[in-house]
Order: sequence, then structure tokens, then C-alpha cells
Amino acid sequence: MDLNYLVNQIKASPQGLRIRQGQVMTVNVSPASVDIQIAGDGNTLPKVKYLDSYSPTASDTVWMLSFGSDLLVIGKQA
Repeated sequence: MDLNYLVNQIKASPQGLRIRQGQVMTVNVSPASVDIQIAGDGNTLPKVKYLDSYSPTASDTVWMLSFGSDLLVIGKQA
């Protein structure tokens, strides 16, 4: 997934956009996605997309954009 996808999602519905923090539990090869545990929540969300500029590893603390029920990992917390 590239940055163009992210820009289009934000332009379509900026009023519902939130930034969340979570932890990568599993890195999936096909399709390229990660399973994420959102901070403060005991549930793991499967198959969350991530930007091409981020190379995920298990246990990374990451930032995600949330718009409605859609989540997108935008990068690792430094």
C-alpha cells in the first residue's frame, strides 16, 4: 500500500479520522498485513494493512490511523 491510498482515505472522510497506538502481534506474509493489539484493549485485530514505507516486526509499537472501522498502520513509534 502506498502513500496515495492514505491521502485518498483522509480526503474522503477527515472528520472521522483518529490516531491510535498499538502493538504488532503477528506479521502476515499473504496478504501483507499485521495483527494488532490496540493500546488499552485486550483484543487482537487481524489483517491490518500498513504503508510500504514500514517494515513490521512482531512486538513493534506502532501508530495507526482509524477512520470508522478501517485501520491503517502508518509507522513505528520511535
